[in-house]
Amino acid sequence: MPVEDYDDCWLRYEPVEDEELSNAYRRHCTHAYVSEGAPELGAVREELRRGLGGLLGREPHLWQHPPRSVDGFLAIGLPDEMRPISESVDPDEVRGLHDEGYLIRSVEWEGSDCTVLTAPRDRGLVYGTFHLLRLMATGEPIIDLDVVEEPANETRMINHWDDPFRGSVERGYAGRTLFDWERLPDLKERYYDYARLLASVGINGVSVNNVNTKIPGREGANEVVSGQAGWQLLESENLEKVAALASVFRQYGIKTYLSVNYASPMLIGGLETADPLDPAVEEWWAGKAEEVYDRIPDFGGFVVKADSEGQTGPYDYDRDHAEGANVIARALAPHGGRVWWRAFVYSEHEDRAVQAYETFEPLDGEFHENVTVQIKNGPIDFQPREPVSTLFGAMPETAMGCELQITGEYTGQGVHACYLVPQWKEVLEFDTDGNGSPVKDVLGGTEGQGIAGVGVVGDDPNWFGHHLAGANLYGYGRLCWDPDLDSETVTDEWIRQSFGDDPTTVETVSEILLDSWEASIDYHTGGIGLMHMMYNGEAALENHYDPSPGEWPEYHVADGEGIGIDRTSEGSGYVEQYREPVAERYASPEDCPEELLLFFHRLPWEHELADGTTVIQRLYDNCFAGVEEVRRLHDRWSSLEGDIDDRRHRHVAERFDEHVLQAERWRDTLVTFFHEHSGVADERGRVPLD
Repeated sequence: MPVEDYDDCWLRYEPVEDEELSNAYRRHCTHAYVSEGAPELGAVREELRRGLGGLLGREPHLWQHPPRSVDGFLAIGLPDEMRPISESVDPDEVRGLHDEGYLIRSVEWEGSDCTVLTAPRDRGLVYGTFHLLRLMATGEPIIDLDVVEEPANETRMINHWDDPFRGSVERGYAGRTLFDWERLPDLKERYYDYARLLASVGINGVSVNNVNTKIPGREGANEVVSGQAGWQLLESENLEKVAALASVFRQYGIKTYLSVNYASPMLIGGLETADPLDPAVEEWWAGKAEEVYDRIPDFGGFVVKADSEGQTGPYDYDRDHAEGANVIARALAPHGGRVWWRAFVYSEHEDRAVQAYETFEPLDGEFHENVTVQIKNGPIDFQPREPVSTLFGAMPETAMGCELQITGEYTGQGVHACYLVPQWKEVLEFDTDGNGSPVKDVLGGTEGQGIAGVGVVGDDPNWFGHHLAGANLYGYGRLCWDPDLDSETVTDEWIRQSFGDDPTTVETVSEILLDSWEASIDYHTGGIGLMHMMYNGEAALENHYDPSPGEWPEYHVADGEGIGIDRTSEGSGYVEQYREPVAERYASPEDCPEELLLFFHRLPWEHELADGTTVIQRLYDNCFAGVEEVRRLHDRWSSLEGDIDDRRHRHVAERFDEHVLQAERWRDTLVTFFHEHSGVADERGRVPLD
């Protein structure tokens, strides 16, 4: 692959090899009648050319009027735009769908077979087109179709952590930022292809810069981070660059957002304060919002990180977070914009886990209606596994969004294969009150709510730094659209579109992906509720890649007596933030799920688990089992040599070679640490290490 090229990911549109299936597709899609007008419809027509041209070996004939001389054509448009739709589908059924929903149905019109794809708004036609092409790319029949789709989540956003002007990506493992801010507003073709990838899985929002918009200088090597200047995107001369990107995303139904610094009235406006109750501050935000919407009429809004990790916030002025968010929300409200206000706050505290709830739950009902409180899936920080945040379901009068991390900050970054869809399913299915109120229902179906994912792409030719990591972006989008999809279905879709439908390839890659997360948990943590067992590093942005359990003793409190943190009523009280019966289950060492045991309980090393195994022995066993599983997955990938193109197979094989070595390093570091503190040898003779 030439260096200037980049991967097509799951939009490869490889030719359909099954002749019978290919003929059936041609019969129904060789001719297409697509309405015109909205920007999204240009994207629809272009995707049909690409998709059908690749799948069927010829581009469709795009008619300017409904063809009468052919049988089996495709009609795409709003119900009131063309007779083949309005006369074959009840327009009221279509108008009753969500604005981004769509309908695909096999009908008969004036004696001819016809497939209609319609929606109440043009954005739905984009999503529906990708759905139809996905069916064909995965070998599904398209006769007798009756598809009605609506998104479960109102907002489905990607949060880029890109640092403009510097070109780097915080927590990015796929090269530099995709966006060339120095050359913008000049546009690259790759921006359009990125928008295509996002729209194909239902993403409808992109925040284009890092939430860490300005970090105060730190001593030593960390001083370099003081040059981050994401806050400058809100300056007038840079809004032209943002508007250019918005013009690309708009064609695919995607709104553009900006991460902004809370002190912007001072940094940009020259005010002496950013106090949210100061009239001059309110006036400045209102004026800036008007300027942004003059340039970007469909602008989504602002993402804000405040009072956390050096970011300015309302606490600097003795104001609470509702007061802080509402001044910005009032500025955006006349334009239909929204503030996504991150609930990631922590400071010096006995237990970091309790802070988000203590900060935000008392403010339920105080936030402006166009504020979304953006909550990380767990109380710590995107760990391989942690319990679901207590805030979900605890703020019924506040719009909330779930923040997931697509990039693998704590799960091996761009080297280790770790498929996160099973993790996200666990989060979204978690019952917040034990009475059938899963997180996915708490989020879904309400205006202003949804899911935000920390982005994973960079300018590497493969987009992700690891070819298998593309499955995470694909799976994230699909679950945002429909959290009821099971992991196996999403995985199968991605594999068939990315690697073809050879049964051995599909089965093997699916096994690798679906088994990778549990393996990662085992060798990264020991698998029973520990976290933050990593090295923070001396680089500007902590590496979080290497093992170093001794660096963060407050997260495991290991000593000669035992390990784990007491978060019951006798300890930090975090467990009491859950509603019953969840709190009761977590509070009991006997009833607490084993995979979270040491997060909620401090236990002796030789405390016996349900099967009679001791805590220390389980930690040993899991660490070794995780490495053995990675070796097995390595061998499973090696078995596909010759079945997958050499370039991608070699790339992943080399990653797996390194993955095995790193998993062994994690295992050896952790089991040595456990042995040094417990003084208990492994009953299987593996620890202490020779």
